[in-house]
Amino acid sequence: MRRHPLEVLLPVGFGCAVATCALASLTLFETTARVALMGVAVGVFGLWARRYLAALATGVMAWCFATGFLVHTEAELAFGHNDLVRLAAFTVIALVGCVWARARWLRRRYRLMRTDRRRAPVLLGQLHGRAKGVAHKGIESP
Repeated sequence: MRRHPLEVLLPVGFGCAVATCALASLTLFETTARVALMGVAVGVFGLWARRYLAALATGVMAWCFATGFLVHTEAELAFGHNDLVRLAAFTVIALVGCVWARARWLRRRYRLMRTDRRRAPVLLGQLHGRAKGVAHKGIESP
């Protein structure tokens, strides 16, 4: 599983949150649709990033942008009941994206190892097709 470094994922997540906020504010007029688009962006980022800390940080940043610019248009953060529900929703969506990516990777790895058992000895440093006690034709045995 190729993992991106955290130093790269945090700025990419911030850029994803800013770009999605700008896109939502320019194209959608309902608050619910704007927040839903931010949630989808957080989930897709978590699926791509596969790192829990980066996905959670992106969820919190997306909540800040959604609360400050999409819900309360005066760029103020509020901590009312609905705002905290959105924060919880963004963090859960980020975690679900990461868990889903991890499950897909594990399933792909299991399927690869299950269907191609001939390759397992090569991974262990052994050759297949030759028994351990049989000498190679080019090498004389004592």
